[in-house]
Amino acid sequence: MIVSMILDLCRLIKTHYFNQKKGDNMSAINTKIKTIILTAISTAILSACGGGGGGDTAALSTGSTSTGGSGSPAKNSGTGNNNNANTGNANKDNSTAQTPTLSNKADKLEELQDEAPLPALNLDTPLHTSFISSASAQQGNPNVQLRQKETGEQFQTDNQNKDQGGLISSLDFKANDEVKLDGVVLFNKNVNGSATQPAWTTTDSLIVKINSKGNTKADVSEQDGSEKNTKYEYGKSTLDDRIVEIFKQLKTERENLKKAKEGGTEGIDKNKIAEIEAKIKELSELYDLNRQLRANLTKYTQDSMNQIAYFRTDADGLVFDKRFDGIYVIRFVDGTQIVMHDPAAAGWTYQTFAHYIDPRSGVIYGYQSLGDETKFTDLPEKGTATYNGLTTAYVVKDDKGRQLTADVKAIIDFGLKGVRFETTNSQFHSLDANGRRVSEADAKYDMKGTAKWENGNLFLGSVEAAAAGLKGNLSGKFYGAKAAEIGGTYGLKNQDGSEHLIGGYGAKRQ
Repeated sequence: MIVSMILDLCRLIKTHYFNQKKGDNMSAINTKIKTIILTAISTAILSACGGGGGGDTAALSTGSTSTGGSGSPAKNSGTGNNNNANTGNANKDNSTAQTPTLSNKADKLEELQDEAPLPALNLDTPLHTSFISSASAQQGNPNVQLRQKETGEQFQTDNQNKDQGGLISSLDFKANDEVKLDGVVLFNKNVNGSATQPAWTTTDSLIVKINSKGNTKADVSEQDGSEKNTKYEYGKSTLDDRIVEIFKQLKTERENLKKAKEGGTEGIDKNKIAEIEAKIKELSELYDLNRQLRANLTKYTQDSMNQIAYFRTDADGLVFDKRFDGIYVIRFVDGTQIVMHDPAAAGWTYQTFAHYIDPRSGVIYGYQSLGDETKFTDLPEKGTATYNGLTTAYVVKDDKGRQLTADVKAIIDFGLKGVRFETTNSQFHSLDANGRRVSEADAKYDMKGTAKWENGNLFLGSVEAAAAGLKGNLSGKFYGAKAAEIGGTYGLKNQDGSEHLIGGYGAKRQ
């Protein structure tokens, strides 16, 4: 509009100059010129002050055509400056209050971003002596098993279809007590290979906490009548108190035998002596048996632990990662064994995971998630969160298992009930001839996957290590207050089933 006025002004000035030479009557022309100049100046002032013509001003500066309300002559008609000013303020208010557009999609869980972070929890770091506790049944927690048939064929089972339970039934103990576990082995009752029914429970076991600096020991002085705190043995066994009790009974019977042989006022009672001697023989055999059972538990546990590398020091005396430096080991007299990751080493308060072998059920590698579950009704209804943690696993090929560790990252959208899962920094660990850790990175075993949940605290999905040609299932649960942590298991294999990757993981909300 201003440009048009200026052009008209130029034409009138030119005409005025030409006509002035001809002596024309200039009164009307001068009036016209003054009107155009006044209009042009007025329009320029309004534009500079943000008044009418805002849309046209933008068009001039950008070279584009404005389609905004204030640029429309119809809307400007009869409204004046007030309408234009109000329009500007409204735009400003809308831009301030507008909610950012969220990009996460339920059908693209692999692209989830932590775009609406939940408030930080700011939980205290657990003490190195801390351990999780859950008296509730654990069999329904995420678990996966690699089994072996008598023919040697290996096959995986898991709880994706909710028809399989794990090995550990509960974790229940008092603060500062030794960790006590009720190990329940499950028989294979279904034709499809799923374990469903608890078959037996054993109390004959040994538990030990191990890290790069050593292992826990128990005071066994009273088992042979020595003073307390003079003799120690590897770990703590459920047999220890029984051995002490048998020893005390044996000591009492030997004292009774001495008195019986000395005789009393009625002389020596040979029948009583024979009875006591038989009792001593029975107690001695029971004592030796339990001592041998304890020794066997110690040996088998030590032999197994001497094969685990990821928490050992390397040639320079350094650990791989302090988050991996700690395990609890439970060995049962039938050969069942549980290796549980130390939650305190990883910085976890509410959950951990365990690797186990169960020879009675043909389980050569198994993993189970454990912890204090978040109630489904307590899960956030919306928002996103990032969980960081770790995993340990075994890659099994030709009956040989390699130890694998990796970092875990999960992005969760509670509104979509979706999970994006991935691992990085995959490392294989072994021991050299001197028992020192040797670690080797292998990015082919980095994993990516997704999962979702519906009306319960259990997310299920799929995962793959594409570069290694492995695919499989992913399971997990939320643990602790306000979904503070997650934990779960996964099982992958290649197309012909000749290579398996099976593991457990845990992570905490950032």
